[in-house]
Amino acid sequence: MPGPAMLYSIAQAVSGGKKVGIMAAFGLHIGGYFHVILAVLGLSSVLLANPSLYFAIQKLGALYLVWLGFQRIYLSKKLRITSCERNLTSPKRTFIDSVIVDILNPKAAIFYLAFLPQFVNEAGSVAVWLQLLILGVVTNLLFSSADLLSVLMASHLQKKFQARSNWVDFFSRWSGSIFILLGVMALVNSSYN
Repeated sequence: MPGPAMLYSIAQAVSGGKKVGIMAAFGLHIGGYFHVILAVLGLSSVLLANPSLYFAIQKLGALYLVWLGFQRIYLSKKLRITSCERNLTSPKRTFIDSVIVDILNPKAAIFYLAFLPQFVNEAGSVAVWLQLLILGVVTNLLFSSADLLSVLMASHLQKKFQARSNWVDFFSRWSGSIFILLGVMALVNSSYN
């Protein structure tokens, strides 16, 4: 079952095409390295130790997704009214938004903090921080590969329907709805301990 990052990348590819989808996956990939570095430095544990910080970052990330969704739906209507023939979002803007979406995902930080240490050999000849870094990079590459494959499949479908303006409008509204749904799910599932 696809996770939120994969759904986000697919929604970007469906509404904006292959280049936008690839930039979304790449932005999430770069954002993933932020969490890898936090885990290597041990800073992810700050989120575990400070529930109010975790809660605040989680809410901020969820609200950002909702804002992106409403923006996508609003721009879809605006483009329909002005009958512009350009994409809703540039690849550069998509990349920046994707990095922000991933950085504002505290569950990613917690994942790397919980997952990576399980495979570290403290008695090994390689420093623990380097083992964490290597494992984090490999894990991030695997996640990003799955996102990229999903983007390529979604953009193939998008290309088939691109000539039909009603489908382009539908895909724009659909992707905005996915963003809002992901944000609302994050808001509902977040808890303050």
